[in-house]
Amino acid sequence: MNPYKILNIDAGAEKRDVVQAAALALRQRRYSAREVAMAQRELLDPVSSAAHQFLQVVDLKPFLKRVTCGRLEAPRLSDLKRLSIFDEAS
Repeated sequence: MNPYKILNIDAGAEKRDVVQAAALALRQRRYSAREVAMAQRELLDPVSSAAHQFLQVVDLKPFLKRVTCGRLEAPRLSDLKRLSIFDEAS
């Protein structure tokens, strides 16, 4: 979910702008009321807002093309090694 896209505002928007954009988005009905409310809540929370601002600055699309999402095999018990640090003599 991109709250900036849902509310049609930029990353530098202030609290007043977020509330006005949410009201406008509800009137336009391009997104559900739940999506608009979640976007508004995300941008009004300082921590979530900072995270979304960071994510909007970093463009991950070029890196995602190079990453392969293959399935990893679970390690077998025979592949695991015992650490001698736990072998204390009492």
